[in-house]
Amino acid sequence: MTRKGFTLIETLIYTMIVSMIIGSFLLILYNLAGSVDRTLRNVDLSDQKQFIIQKADWALQSVSVVNSPSAGFSGTSISINKVGYGSNPVVVDLVGGVLRMSEGGGVAVPLTPVGITVSNLSFTHTVTVNETRIRMTATIANVATSTAIDFTKIIK
Repeated sequence: MTRKGFTLIETLIYTMIVSMIIGSFLLILYNLAGSVDRTLRNVDLSDQKQFIIQKADWALQSVSVVNSPSAGFSGTSISINKVGYGSNPVVVDLVGGVLRMSEGGGVAVPLTPVGITVSNLSFTHTVTVNETRIRMTATIANVATSTAIDFTKIIK
């Protein structure tokens, strides 16, 4: 007697093997998609960090007066006047996790997009005989990770 086809046990075994292969493949795809998402969030955070540093660098170019914080002190915001700039003072502050900048007493414009939060913002104003320094430190974060900002500018 010759048999044609598969027995129930053989069918179950083949089904289980195929299911394991498909499950492994889907797990790999899921991990790959998560990795891509994390990488994109890290790149976005890095870009935001660079943007904040560039804005701070611009604000601290050609400074004539640091209104606050006073020399030798730190603060959570900075107010400066720039040489020959028609929209003085330039103020950078932090409200509700959003880094903002205002010019000439106008409405503060957010520097960080939705999904990026800033915390622990500090501006330190140091004066020595030869130079004036402003140091900005902060932590920026998104849902995936966080990074520190530590930027110092010699303004005089």
